[in-house]
Amino acid sequence: MASSLNDFIAGYISGVAGLIIGSPLDVLKVRLQAQGAPGASRNISANKNSLTTMVQNEGFKSLFKGIASPIIGLAGLNSILFASYSASMRLFETLSPPFSTTPSSYTTAGDALQPLSHVFAAGFVAGVACFLVSTPTELVKCRAQVIASQLDPTSSAAAQRAILSESGSWHVAKDVVRRFGLKGLYQGGWVTILRDAPGYGVYFLSYEGLKRVLDIPHGETGGINTWKVLFAGGLAGTLSWASIYPLDVIKTRLQTQPHLVTTDPYKALPIAAPNRHPTVATSLLPKNHSGLVHQTSRQGHSQVPSVAPYKGMVDCAVRSYRSEGFGVFMRGATPALLRAFPVNAVTFFVYELVMAELQKLE
Repeated sequence: MASSLNDFIAGYISGVAGLIIGSPLDVLKVRLQAQGAPGASRNISANKNSLTTMVQNEGFKSLFKGIASPIIGLAGLNSILFASYSASMRLFETLSPPFSTTPSSYTTAGDALQPLSHVFAAGFVAGVACFLVSTPTELVKCRAQVIASQLDPTSSAAAQRAILSESGSWHVAKDVVRRFGLKGLYQGGWVTILRDAPGYGVYFLSYEGLKRVLDIPHGETGGINTWKVLFAGGLAGTLSWASIYPLDVIKTRLQTQPHLVTTDPYKALPIAAPNRHPTVATSLLPKNHSGLVHQTSRQGHSQVPSVAPYKGMVDCAVRSYRSEGFGVFMRGATPALLRAFPVNAVTFFVYELVMAELQKLE
């Protein structure tokens, strides 16, 4: 029981550390993935795809847009991930005791290595166990980041404040539950499982394999082992992301469809006289605009074409490929892979460090 609690605590602390380091590139990744999707905001595809431009147009806070949801959810998910992984490894050790007497990083007895097949299986199980937390957390984070990207720096100050307010994680979560119920938080759930289960299998397999190759003693994070742990964690994260990246693109597109991000994308309302008080929707329109706009209510910040929503992950994949080619499945990969190394290097290092300190207290 103490081991599981230690894994949970160390997982949460390391998760928070990784999130803070990786947030700017994660925001950029999500915006690039949503770019070009049916009905996507014009601003997403209008060269708003660099960290410099984001800061210039939206301020420094834009680099951490949507981070409230991950700190609550994804850091908690990290706790579940590491606790589930370690519990699975202990179960496998009980069911099929290893024969080697080489010291291991993940066995409670610390006297035997688990087969790497067990490591992958434990990571796979941990990925499935995270589903209930990972799907709603990812959904809220992605929608918050995409809504913020619809900010037009030339619009009125009131409109900009409204968009920034509505792109908050708590506001997005409440809006989803109000409109779709709790099940709305699990849009893109199946593709999330398909992404996370094998992805975390590769994650832990790579990390444990590299630790064995680099000969890192159990619980040792000082001296030369600091750099070894950082390298193993960073490379494991990069390999994991590379193995499942196309699925992450599909997940993002499913979770950030305009009819989901906006309250009522198909309801058209006339624009009144020019002296009408500006709303979030009308403030973003060109001054010479006339006619009807697609009202996107409190959550809407751009016109939304009447494009049929994706029916599921297969439909999303097929339609994305037909309209944008195979390259769409690697869109945003550069910031994602650049982010993966430092984030996971820090995550694993902090995890090992905290676990070592907690074990000293036992």
